[in-house]
Amino acid sequence: MRVPLSWLKDYVEITLSPEELAHTLTMAGLEVESIEYIGKSWGDKIITAQIDHLEKVEGSDHLSYTKINTGSSQINVICGAPNIKLGDKVPLALPGAQVGDITIGETRKFGYVSQGMLCSPRELGMGMDHSGIYILEPDTALGQPLVDLLGEVVLDFSIKAHRGDLSSIIGIAREVAALTKKPLHLPEPHFQEQGTPVAELVKVTVEDNELCPRYTARVIGNIKVGPSPAWMGRRLLAAGLRPISNVVDVTNYVLLEYGQPLHSFDNDLVPEHHIIVRHARQGEEITTLDDVKRKLTAEMLVIADPTGPTAIAGVMGGASSEVSDATTSVLLESANFKASSVRRTSSTLGLRTDASSHFEKGLDPDLALAGANRAVQLLTELAGGTVHPGVVDIYPNPVQPRVLVFSTDDIEWLTSMQVTQSEAIEALQALNFTVTAGEDGKSMQVTVPTYRNDVTQSADLVEEVIRLIGYEHIPSTIPDGPLPEQTIDRWFEREQQVRSLLIGAGLNEIVTYTLTSRTRMLKLLAQVDTASASVLLRAPNRSASQEEARLLASNEASDVASFDPRTLPAVALVNPLSADQEVLRLTLMSSLLEIIQENSKHNKSGLRFFEVGRRYLPAETKSQQPDERRTVAFGLCGPAENTWLPELARPADFYDLKGIAEALLSGLKIRHYHFTPTQHPTFHPGRCALLELAYETESGEHAFSPVGVLGEVHPLVQQRYDLPYRAYMCELDLERLYSAVPQQITYQPISRHQELTRDLALVVDQHIAAQEIQDNIVRHGGKLLRSVDLFDVYTGDPIPAGKKNLTYTLVYQAPDRTLKDTEANELQERIIRLLNEDFGAVLR
Repeated sequence: MRVPLSWLKDYVEITLSPEELAHTLTMAGLEVESIEYIGKSWGDKIITAQIDHLEKVEGSDHLSYTKINTGSSQINVICGAPNIKLGDKVPLALPGAQVGDITIGETRKFGYVSQGMLCSPRELGMGMDHSGIYILEPDTALGQPLVDLLGEVVLDFSIKAHRGDLSSIIGIAREVAALTKKPLHLPEPHFQEQGTPVAELVKVTVEDNELCPRYTARVIGNIKVGPSPAWMGRRLLAAGLRPISNVVDVTNYVLLEYGQPLHSFDNDLVPEHHIIVRHARQGEEITTLDDVKRKLTAEMLVIADPTGPTAIAGVMGGASSEVSDATTSVLLESANFKASSVRRTSSTLGLRTDASSHFEKGLDPDLALAGANRAVQLLTELAGGTVHPGVVDIYPNPVQPRVLVFSTDDIEWLTSMQVTQSEAIEALQALNFTVTAGEDGKSMQVTVPTYRNDVTQSADLVEEVIRLIGYEHIPSTIPDGPLPEQTIDRWFEREQQVRSLLIGAGLNEIVTYTLTSRTRMLKLLAQVDTASASVLLRAPNRSASQEEARLLASNEASDVASFDPRTLPAVALVNPLSADQEVLRLTLMSSLLEIIQENSKHNKSGLRFFEVGRRYLPAETKSQQPDERRTVAFGLCGPAENTWLPELARPADFYDLKGIAEALLSGLKIRHYHFTPTQHPTFHPGRCALLELAYETESGEHAFSPVGVLGEVHPLVQQRYDLPYRAYMCELDLERLYSAVPQQITYQPISRHQELTRDLALVVDQHIAAQEIQDNIVRHGGKLLRSVDLFDVYTGDPIPAGKKNLTYTLVYQAPDRTLKDTEANELQERIIRLLNEDFGAVLR
């Protein structure tokens, strides 16, 4: 919020320098982000002057030749602005003046010599208007430095959302007065009323007093719409608003001064002179002041007349009753709307205005009438209006000041700072709180002003007292009493362990937003249909059913645009900040691919990322909470390693991804797991696997349950994300992963006895997974079988069609003796026999 210092001085005497004032306010909780000195660079090279001669330049369609009177001399200037006329007082930049990044010098154009430049508001740093020259007041003296006339100091504040009372010049002045112990001078509007009473001219109906606690309306007739005086225009420009006309400028001026948004209707354009505050009807439309037709919903509050909506409550007015140059009678609206309603409407429409930003902070309903009266006074002074007697004021439930019980003991308990009752009362009264002191010398009864809706408890009063006295007076003390017991967050430790293991595997950690959109998540699916979308909702302990697998395998790929994203169930935000952040993510893989995509634009190698976060599965019933699953996802793309010859580097493949998953399992001491083929719409068919971990059944045997999926990204998904190489991803459910981590780790001594190694070549049906064979070998091998490794898979002659050869290396070893060949041979024959019975495996 931009606050011109000269405007602030209208309400409170300020003797501090701008830097000292900014420091004082910042230390009291009103952060001053910057101080801008308008006119600091002008010096004596930009002065006031008058146009004494004006003629068109031959050969140009827009340039004019002028003779400028500086008061002591006359110089020639070529100007292209269309708004200048003979006799205008204007800012003149003399040769040597610095205007923005340009140093003014003498130039020649079309045979004319130009000895300076006439300046627009943007060139002077007084706004963004560059359409014409800044025209000074007719009585401006010639030849004086412009900085003496228009120079200004502007404090730019960062106002916190809970302090709606500070979104105004008077609100800032109130704080300055309290901090500097100076009196506050507030405007006292005064005007004469005459003519027909307002109650006979206007009818107001408020259908929802909860969303509109107060609505006031006044009528000003005999208005003459025209430009505002220069002093008001300068203040609005310094505060960041562009002057438009006296009627509009007055409403903007009061918005900045009081913090109360106003809206002016052309009273003659309001059908039946009847204002209705109601909910919009579903599908109703309104063309707003920015000439955009907007579709409304039933949740939105509108200002309507008998024919339809004429304004969006708290956001923007409509074009149908807009004030124009022909307006002679103004219906002035000054109302209070519920903050959450305005915020929801503004967000839904994607329309944020100065009015909505004020209402969203929560305004005092008592401001409505005060702001209206101030605007009426200014309109009568600047637009020659006639004020009709009375005001329509719909205020059925007036806000009552909040009364809090307070004690100086609260201050000492929270801050260790000892403050007397009189010091606390002085600080609170300076902030316009009403205080009744208790007889015990400590307690107080504090009445909070209605504009301070952020003060709700005694702790808030402690903050008000301390910031007035000064935070620097809080003593540095050592806490008394025993230290709190240490709390151990097991999941923090676990996630840190996962991070360490993945960083050790050469991956880089990323952190992304949990908010996303359905459309962004659907980009993950090569075939975008209901069956594919359901995979994103699958619980981590369930693999694809046979029916799902059949649909995933049979459905043809379709484009994201042909699928309605709203049919994808997800945990949606009621008031999303944007359409791109409307729901909580169902998977981490979407943001992982987006990060890979963004980084691939800058570097083709080293694209190895992981994220530890949460995914959110929607509840099955409304009474349940969403299922928040702790998850880890990691992905690879590009060369497997960095090298000085990248064209010779081996590209990463599925087995690099699988190796990282196995390294993670090994680091967590998980031994019993296997990978089984699966179908997933994000991954390449035939290059995708489920990671399944073993858990112990009631019978003591090991059964396997899915914990996550990994594979090569489908070519269509790769193309959609514009990835330069094949990409590989894995997503694992951390909660199920840690359920398989052993609670105790037992070690056994390394056997000192010799190992016996046997190779086993088996011919099996091609559809049988090598992992299944290996699991059976381990089960049948017993305690003497130390390890099993698959080292060859072969198809082709002389292996029969439909068959494949799997060759394993089996290592036998006894912990307490040297194993005999006959023992190993007997165990080998037993394994072969049982594999033949289970799978029809034949020894090659």
